[in-house]
Amino acid sequence: MLKNILNLKGAQKLTKSEQKSINGGITEVCAKAISGGWAIYKGFGPCPAEYPLAGGGCCFSIE
Repeated sequence: MLKNILNLKGAQKLTKSEQKSINGGITEVCAKAISGGWAIYKGFGPCPAEYPLAGGGCCFSIE
């Protein structure tokens, strides 16, 4: 199967380090908070001052 995937244009094999760093997604609570406007997706950096609380892949507002 990996051979078939790697045959796709632009696909490349991830290193072990890259595979370990992949975040599996966000929690349902986080997704609902983003929809409600009181959270943003965290990504790989620190949370901004406006959204200081982190959890489930999100940065949450304290208000």
